[in-house]
Amino acid sequence: MTFAVMLSVVACYTLCAFNDKYAVSKAKLTGAELSFIMSAGTIFFLLILMPFMKAEVHITPMALLPVALITLCKYVEFSVLPKILFCMTPFELKGWVGLTLFMSYFTDVVFYGTAPSLFGIMFILVTLAGLALVARADRSEINYREIWMFLVLYLLAKFGYGLTMRTTKDILPNNITLILALTVLMFISFARIKAKDMISRPEGMKGVLIVAAAKLPNALGLLGENYTASRSLANYSFIQPLILISLFIAALTDKKRSLPLMSKIGGVVIACGVVGFQLMK
Repeated sequence: MTFAVMLSVVACYTLCAFNDKYAVSKAKLTGAELSFIMSAGTIFFLLILMPFMKAEVHITPMALLPVALITLCKYVEFSVLPKILFCMTPFELKGWVGLTLFMSYFTDVVFYGTAPSLFGIMFILVTLAGLALVARADRSEINYREIWMFLVLYLLAKFGYGLTMRTTKDILPNNITLILALTVLMFISFARIKAKDMISRPEGMKGVLIVAAAKLPNALGLLGENYTASRSLANYSFIQPLILISLFIAALTDKKRSLPLMSKIGGVVIACGVVGFQLMK
């Protein structure tokens, strides 16, 4: 049962990754428009799924801290995502997001007393080598000089999201934190957009509805992720690597954009590094 749920989570998040690419490359949504649609869509479906989530809520003044931090992380993430996905595939971005796994690892070592692992560090170096190969192979199509700052901000936002959720879960349940933060972000984004401009994008209202509808698998993914974590931390830790592998397979079968040989080799190296890290850490 747990394994089936885990695979369902991978399928949901893989679909969401391609939907993000669609929102940027075809629907041509701006960062503010993307923030509003993603926030509103996720809130809507999370509220529907709330009866299936276990959450004891005790609102205190301290609860403002995680809500504010998650709002900031999501604001940065949604704002820079269009800049990055305009020239990157979902697989390439997910490969870079793998760095946040290692950032979290070193945070555990420095602040939480986790014993460092020689094999873990070795697989980090393997993953970095794979990223270097992909970056070198794609430099003719991806101008890293133009997007490096957006990429750094995106990675910091993803890392900050995970760190905040881990360190503040006793203050406020993660699901409630996310709903409240996205509600704040929805109103902030709404003040920065014009509905007329949003529906006049190339894909029109259809594009808006498709992007919003993809928040259902996103919400289901969050629910399945929590279920998997409660049953098996080992299975939970493999969710992100499996998403990376599924995106890599999709990239290999993409007829519109053929990956260079060096990028294919880099993809295999990244997958080996991330999976190896999960096995050996």
